[in-house]
Amino acid sequence: MAVLLAAAADGCTAAPPTGDRTPRDTLIFSAPADATTLDPHNTTDTESDQVIQMVFEGLLGFDEQMRIAGRLADRWSVASDGVTWTFHLRRGVRFHDGTPFNAAAVEKNFARVLDPVQKHKRLPLFVMLDRVQAVDEHTVRIVTKYPFGAFEPTMAHVSSAIVNPVVAAKYGATFGRSAAATSGTGPYRVVSWKKDQEVVLERVDDHWRGAPATRRLIYRPIPEGAARVLALESGDVDIISRVPPPDLKRLEAGSNVTVIRTPSIGAQQFRFNLTKRPLDDVRVRKAVSYAIDRRTIVDQLMTGFAVASTSALTPIMRGYANLGEIPHDPEKAKALLREAGLANGFKTRIATTPRYPMGVELAEAVAAQLKAVSIDAAIQVYDWGTMVQFWAGLPPEKNPQEIFIMGAGASTADADWGLRPIFQTAPTNENNYGYYSNAEFDRVIQAAMRETDAAKRQALYKRAQEIVYLEDPGAVWLFDNFYIVATRKAVSNVSPSPLGIVTFERAVVH
Repeated sequence: MAVLLAAAADGCTAAPPTGDRTPRDTLIFSAPADATTLDPHNTTDTESDQVIQMVFEGLLGFDEQMRIAGRLADRWSVASDGVTWTFHLRRGVRFHDGTPFNAAAVEKNFARVLDPVQKHKRLPLFVMLDRVQAVDEHTVRIVTKYPFGAFEPTMAHVSSAIVNPVVAAKYGATFGRSAAATSGTGPYRVVSWKKDQEVVLERVDDHWRGAPATRRLIYRPIPEGAARVLALESGDVDIISRVPPPDLKRLEAGSNVTVIRTPSIGAQQFRFNLTKRPLDDVRVRKAVSYAIDRRTIVDQLMTGFAVASTSALTPIMRGYANLGEIPHDPEKAKALLREAGLANGFKTRIATTPRYPMGVELAEAVAAQLKAVSIDAAIQVYDWGTMVQFWAGLPPEKNPQEIFIMGAGASTADADWGLRPIFQTAPTNENNYGYYSNAEFDRVIQAAMRETDAAKRQALYKRAQEIVYLEDPGAVWLFDNFYIVATRKAVSNVSPSPLGIVTFERAVVH
């Protein structure tokens, strides 16, 4: 794709000189890729979430400290049965086409995502819901199948956003695939979308939270990291995400750029395919993990970008338990390999993609460290489109990957979604990418899912992390990421989130 740095086709111009302090009416944000969909019920990527968060709202949301906050609901409560939730809706809210937001819209929204025939990608997020009913125009009752400890974080998830039922019914499966087919209640509306070029949003002047400070947002993908940085430094864009590690120190030292670093839900790991020998042997997986020098990787490759992992979740997530860094212990790795009958090591393959920051360099570093304990790892580099095909709900016999790079992070910022879908036993790898299966883990995670007492819930999730991180590892956890964005000095009041997105309700650009 050609890198687009010129003025937008609709007349939006590049940034004026920073000496001009008159607030501009346009902010340009650049990420490595375009959104894939603007349908909240089908979003599974950060670039889509970036835009959706500005266009849609849920009953609940997260504030800047990741606390649960009311959005389209101003009050809510749960009954003594632990399964009946009542939401009182804000009045006077409308969708972008003028359709009133009310309880009927909420009921239709969840009927849509729960319909198995429509096969929305986020249906698994809502498996705990039994029914959603409009009590009256401004009251909704949501009943879960069992007490669910992560109910509120799940309702704050981007895929719990309420879509316009009129527009959703009109466009069906193509909802969220074009500007005309996208309608929510958020502070911005979509006015145009040129695939792989730009998404243009305009503010809603009479939004219930008040009009945003900046009239227009443009999301412009620039896949190549160096080109993204150049666009920022030249003033062609105002803010970028996924700052390339080699450019971080220079940007931080510059006079015209501000770097914002936020602890995040995101972690980097290399996942095991547990159906491939000898990776089905827990001793071999532990050996691989002990052979990795995480501190060297963090200090030399990811300087300023990450800290070594201390669990299967990052510290900002509800349910996190600090289990400590996995030490670099080559002698222990060799002993475990001897115990597994592999004193001379073995051959394996590491699959990676440059879509992840330093993805190829990370694979090379891991392979070099494995070589020191007689594990010969060949590196396979795939483009993103090819890589994700290996994670598309395949049975084990159709997935050749052995060790593969993987980002991790639950967009509910809660242990339930951070552990359950990706490590609970499943027949395909639609979410459990490495076919991990541990009977005790399954029992613990199901009990934790149904526990609402905070202390008991924490104890269960600690046990689940002990299993998958220490005792029966499903991955090599390397490091926890910071979410890093860089802005021109002329930009203020952007709101980076630990979810790996940045929002612009209060953003001002000069």
